[in-house]
Amino acid sequence: MIDTLYSIDALGTSSAFFLALLIGLGFGFTLERAGFSSSRRLAGVFYFTDMAVVKVMFTAIITAMLGLSYLLAFGWIWIQLDQIFLMPTIYGAQIVGGLLFGVGFAMGAWCPGTAAAGLAAGRIDALVFLISAVGGSILFNEIFPWIRPLYEYGNQGVLMVYDAVGMSRNTFILVFTLIAVAAFWLSEWAEKVRTGRGPYLESLFLIIFSLVYLALAVGLFFLTPPASL
Repeated sequence: MIDTLYSIDALGTSSAFFLALLIGLGFGFTLERAGFSSSRRLAGVFYFTDMAVVKVMFTAIITAMLGLSYLLAFGWIWIQLDQIFLMPTIYGAQIVGGLLFGVGFAMGAWCPGTAAAGLAAGRIDALVFLISAVGGSILFNEIFPWIRPLYEYGNQGVLMVYDAVGMSRNTFILVFTLIAVAAFWLSEWAEKVRTGRGPYLESLFLIIFSLVYLALAVGLFFLTPPASL
């Protein structure tokens, strides 16, 4: 059994903060080296000129999803869902919050994580964005009593997507992997149309990359997941 900081109620300890600092530094360094500390690159997503963010995010999600699924299926790690903090599904707050976040991302060309990396790289617009984000958080706290009904509207508790749409877990993983693979190809196509550059479009690498992930998603149907899944 794997104990997490969440499961042993240790998120507020000095050890947890130290680990958060190390992970944050590593994550920020990776973002900067990948070029995601530049608002120009992040804004490229909205103009279909640089789709790196989309490709990286989908790759990270399906790698983690498939990797954890296989580790659990083979019994190489043993973890219960109640040992992981899972965000509750609250439709009102998350729909409105998602729209506000999307508008802010499009206007500022930053998200909080990339803005922190941008600030570390000396970018003034990242500082302005983070100051605005802090101001927005303070404003939210001050007006919370008035918007609390929206915050609590449609609270479903912890609800998995595959349960909400009536799919088996493995079927959802396959469908999501198909969506991710389609996003890879469409991203390359969009970059080709907009900039004339699509280095991986129809390349052997992208074909093999796509087939490997699809094969891994299909392979889960031949494995029997443990009861804790």
